[in-house]
Amino acid sequence: MTIAESIQFLVAMAVLMNPLGSLSIFLDLTRHADLTEKRSIACQTGIAIITIMLMSIWMGRELLVIFGITIPAFRFAGGFILLLVGLSMLQSRESPIRHTADDAEGLKNGESVAVVPLAVPIIVGPGVISTLVLATGDQASHMPKLWLSLLCVVLSIGMGALLYYANTITRLIGISIIKVITRIMGMIIMSIAVGMLAGGLVGLLPILNAH
Repeated sequence: MTIAESIQFLVAMAVLMNPLGSLSIFLDLTRHADLTEKRSIACQTGIAIITIMLMSIWMGRELLVIFGITIPAFRFAGGFILLLVGLSMLQSRESPIRHTADDAEGLKNGESVAVVPLAVPIIVGPGVISTLVLATGDQASHMPKLWLSLLCVVLSIGMGALLYYANTITRLIGISIIKVITRIMGMIIMSIAVGMLAGGLVGLLPILNAH
């Protein structure tokens, strides 16, 4: 993977993880927690994120084989999911994979929301997992996977730090700016989704690439 491809991967993954949207949901789910508890949850979420991403990189392809799913079919399905996620972000709605009032209530009662729903499906949702599986699905050697794993560690640390300093960041940026940036990210995700849909369709119907 070249430097340009690595940067493209980092940008795409950062957009898919929707850091500012996830920040807003994190503050909502942890509104009954004090600062120490919030930062503890942020650290737990960061660990859960990297664990899930590494599992997707190193085991995703094997799971597809077990279930008899081809890469083009998975790419097409992943593109469709991303299209829905991007559309919801563009309209300033929550992701179709929503958190519920029970999640916040669970935290109030002493239950942790670090892994579910924060790490998955809010931050590492179907779009992120699909992208990781597709990025490694055609790789014959382990070196690209090792490099992608390192990039995912960087992303996880960044997301963990964002949640760790959530209160400070929100005061500096403001909710209105967060919503504007979320809409812009929605457009970028929809563009990525169209490319995935087109690539998956060509893979499923090679005749479309005949001319």
